[in-house]
Amino acid sequence: MGKSWTWVSKWVLMLGAYGFLAYKLFTFNQYNELFSAWQNMSFSHFGWLLAIFTLLPLNWLLEASKWKMLTANIQQISITQAAKAVLAGISTGFFTPNRVGEFVGRLLYLKPENKKAGVTLSAVNSLTQNLVMALCGIPACMLFFSHAGKGSPSDLMWYVGWTIVCVVVLALVYIALPRISRKLATTKFADKIIPFTTCLTEFSAIQLSEIMLVSFIRYVVFSLQFGFMLYFFEINLTPIEALIAIPTTYLFVTFTPSFAFSEAAIRSSYAVLVIGAFSGQIVGIALAGLCIWLVNFVIPMLVGSALVLRSN
Repeated sequence: MGKSWTWVSKWVLMLGAYGFLAYKLFTFNQYNELFSAWQNMSFSHFGWLLAIFTLLPLNWLLEASKWKMLTANIQQISITQAAKAVLAGISTGFFTPNRVGEFVGRLLYLKPENKKAGVTLSAVNSLTQNLVMALCGIPACMLFFSHAGKGSPSDLMWYVGWTIVCVVVLALVYIALPRISRKLATTKFADKIIPFTTCLTEFSAIQLSEIMLVSFIRYVVFSLQFGFMLYFFEINLTPIEALIAIPTTYLFVTFTPSFAFSEAAIRSSYAVLVIGAFSGQIVGIALAGLCIWLVNFVIPMLVGSALVLRSN
């Protein structure tokens, strides 16, 4: 019964992911602009595309390294297993809100007795990346509204203010994770909680800092990819403009509730809103937002889906 349920679940997840991807591609209405931009592209610009694809494996290798570091206290896994878990997670999280379903794919490569801890570690993994997004994005966001001369509407300031509060709270929680885990182990609910939280007890401050560092390096990598994609579509931002616009775009995307399959539209919309303040090439900006999503999520999702379906 358990194996049958796992088999059905995997196929439901995969069919859902592919169904939503097909829908997104079918309803995309800018193919003419995309083909036109491609045909008019000078050969020298394809160097930017080569750089993007060169950084793609580094992007997900860093994510795999982080997952390996997070699971080290409960189970030693190889970097290959970690990479497979990450790719499988992209696939299972493709049509869940803010990719919360990623943990399903990641758990496939953990032992049964470690799966509950894996759920918690997957949440910690997302927490570290979101913290980096916010810590880099909030200053850039403030500079954006100052640099672009857009003023500071009260609703935006409310958004930024609450984001800062959330980041501070989450950062304090992250630092205190081992202590929180030990406290929870002494409560009356310990028997139910311990399988999920004991994995956090052994983390040292150095380990937590190293995990955050890897998250930051990965952030730099996919920010570079986005910048290169903009240059590929001849959106020639200055380095200062790129340092303001790209983190601001990622901040808005990160803290907007969404499904992974809808991120293409959300990324393109925010890219047009933010990067459009520095460039009038709206179509190129929107296409850059779409294409970086295709490279960084759809390609890994296709690979991850094969891994999920082949797993036992």
